[in-house]
Parts: sequence; structure tokens; C-alpha cells
Amino acid sequence: MTQVSITKIYTFEAAHQLPNHAGKCANVHGHSYKLEVTVSGALQKDGSSSGMIMDFVELSTIVEREVLNQWDHQFLNDAVSFRTTVENLAQEIFTRLEKANLSVTQVRLWETAKAYATVTK
Repeated sequence: MTQVSITKIYTFEAAHQLPNHAGKCANVHGHSYKLEVTVSGALQKDGSSSGMIMDFVELSTIVEREVLNQWDHQFLNDAVSFRTTVENLAQEIFTRLEKANLSVTQVRLWETAKAYATVTK
């Protein structure tokens, strides 16, 4: 059986710091994060979403509610209770989207244009 997936890309701005880190990330700094969310599943057979896994608008509604509205233009250290590494942030996004009943199979969070973390199911 063929696996079908869709991916949508989002961006958000946020600041954070990594206390006790040996490098410059111990200081407060910001990133223009790029978030890629991949969803897999069966193609719908009925209705206006026939031939789709899900409508991109529906995907965006969930991602905005669960992540972007809470983290965009925020100091992430105040928004979450864990160390704000890109790996931990990507894992948290994946968990939030799964809990929202999204059939997410991959989250990729870009911290810079050259560095990202990937969480895969």
C-alpha cells in the first residue's frame, strides 16, 4: 500500500536562552524558527476533502492553536517548563500535535538556516 503524506511549513519568531550552556546560547537571543509538519494517512473518499489526507486549512488551524499562538513572539523559557533546545522544542511540538489527534509523522524545527531537529514517528 502506498503511503501518502502532506507537509506544511510555518514560521514564528521567539527568544530563549540556555542557562549554564558553555557557549553563547547561554545569553538571551532570538530565532526565526521554521517549522515543517508532516501528516500521513489515507485519502478521504467523500465530501469536499475527497482525495486529500486533510485540508491544509484544517492542518494550519491545529498547528496555530497548539503551537504558534502560544510561542510566536514569546520568551520560550517562560512559555515551557523544559530546557529550550531545538530538540526539546521539536519533541514538544510533536507531542502537542499528537494530543490534538493529528496524524503527525514528522516535525522538523529549524532554529537557523543551517540547523534543525527532526522528530519522526
